[in-house]
Amino acid sequence: MTLDNIKEEIEKAKTVVILTHESPDGDAIGSSLAMYQALKQLGKDVDVVIPEHPRTFDFLPCANEIKKAGREDIQYDLGIALDCTDTNRLEGFEPWYDTAKTKISIDHHGTNAMFADYNYVDPVAPACAQILIVVLTSIGININKDIGTCILASIITDTGGFKYEGVTTETFEFTANLLRLGVNVSEVYKKVLQVKTIANFELTKLAVNRMEFFENGKIAFTYITKMDEENVNAQPR
Repeated sequence: MTLDNIKEEIEKAKTVVILTHESPDGDAIGSSLAMYQALKQLGKDVDVVIPEHPRTFDFLPCANEIKKAGREDIQYDLGIALDCTDTNRLEGFEPWYDTAKTKISIDHHGTNAMFADYNYVDPVAPACAQILIVVLTSIGININKDIGTCILASIITDTGGFKYEGVTTETFEFTANLLRLGVNVSEVYKKVLQVKTIANFELTKLAVNRMEFFENGKIAFTYITKMDEENVNAQPR
């Protein structure tokens, strides 16, 4: 059984690298940080590698411990890819994953290429973090307030604040459990979906001004450029 294999590989590993997809969203970042803290709880030597990420998620516990690159001086015992459909989406940082002795993929996309040694993929789950709750529980992790905050940020991001069709009864059950842990749902919701930087507003204004409509208003098209991002200082960390 895949969960048993994942538990066994995590227990065996001493060094672990966690990676996620390029242009990471809240689910990618939150899931990575939740897994990072879980493995630290187990006493693992672990790195979470995300080259660039939106500053919106800097409030998450351990966000300041994210690295831009993996270590060159070791071969990781275990590589864990989260919320990622294939290695091409690891944004050029796949070498740390590819050279790991064992590879695990945990994801919720139906297009996942099953590229790891052990793949735990549930396309019904609305967020990778919802699957992660199952994985962390199975390996005996104490999901505390900090881990729960990262998980909740992930779920809120990928469900659009619980409004998308993919939301399940389990989504609300998991959220209720996180509330019991002391996770501040309204605060996380606010920071993930409602707090915007000046740069974000400037980009939104540009996008709205450039919007064009086709097919009697059924299709809308707009764009922003890399230069636009640079002009409003919207560079990620």
